[in-house]
Amino acid sequence: MSGKTATRCTMTSCSNRAIRIVGECRYCEHKFCGQHRIPETHACPNLVTCKQNSFKIYADRLLSEKCVASKV
Repeated sequence: MSGKTATRCTMTSCSNRAIRIVGECRYCEHKFCGQHRIPETHACPNLVTCKQNSFKIYADRLLSEKCVASKV
């Protein structure tokens, strides 16, 4: 084993190990354990941006799948 210590969750009240792949928040770039990896659970400072991005993605998807009857 190498002498590296395990990366811990960024939450101050948590001492669990951070998850390698899905534990890094893409909005605040901190590392979290499985319990705190979702932006809502770790009170992400960029939560508004996160919600706006998700809303835009889903709105674009819904508009691209919109059914329109052909005009005769």
